[in-house]
Amino acid sequence: MRIVGGTKRVARIVALSSMVAYGHVGLRAMVPALERLGHDVVALPTVVLSSHAAYPHVAGTHVDPATLDEMATALDANGWLSSVDMVITGYLPTEAHVAVATGLVQRVRKLSPAMTYICDPVLGDDPKGLYLPLETANALRDELLPLADIATPNAFELAWLTTQPASSIETAISAARTLRPSLILATSIPAADHHLATLLVGPTSAHATSSPQRAKAPSGTGDLLTALLAGHLASRKTPPEALAHASAWLEQCFDASTDSSDLNLAPLYASPPSPLALLTA
Repeated sequence: MRIVGGTKRVARIVALSSMVAYGHVGLRAMVPALERLGHDVVALPTVVLSSHAAYPHVAGTHVDPATLDEMATALDANGWLSSVDMVITGYLPTEAHVAVATGLVQRVRKLSPAMTYICDPVLGDDPKGLYLPLETANALRDELLPLADIATPNAFELAWLTTQPASSIETAISAARTLRPSLILATSIPAADHHLATLLVGPTSAHATSSPQRAKAPSGTGDLLTALLAGHLASRKTPPEALAHASAWLEQCFDASTDSSDLNLAPLYASPPSPLALLTA
């Protein structure tokens, strides 16, 4: 895994997740954030939908896993996978898509052994629970997650993946350290005074940012935060620095999205905000 401090650079990042026509979830949240931070993004859609599933009318389809494999092969044949610095995976609707993601990570790592793989294990949330078939969730946990350098689960996903509670900062840290990835970004962790913590947990240290719990959160916040963290890491910020900067930009997008079910990404195109204060967890 290559995460080092130093001079900002342009990275090539492969992102595999959902694509929507309306709103900012999946790739429609990730790609603008990564490009705003100056990186080159190769975007592969696992599904193509009219919007996220919370709307009353949704149309679209899965992208055939065989087609995704063919696209990866063409990208490789054109020489565009040999210089990849990072792979990010998000929404994977079926076991076959998990297999595609696994093969893609292994292909890129063979070509570029120092690349970083970030797995956003999009499995479910409270109070709905899993919104993937159990077989798909199990495949993601057992086959894909062990390949990751970094994972970015929410509180529900962290608890499901580890069969441990993640209902407080202390229990979330304990649960995160049982996962194989060496760095865990755990989101939506309950904290004191009606706040939610975002935890960055390593083997021997943990840092956190904290924000007020909101009555309504727009869809796509996990996708955006994962991309912002990835983009700052790819720009050679240290993991704690990346957390502080990513959390600050997410808060600005939150504030701009008041009473909306979709993220407002306009703050990405304004001046970067000051990083949020880090707490040692």
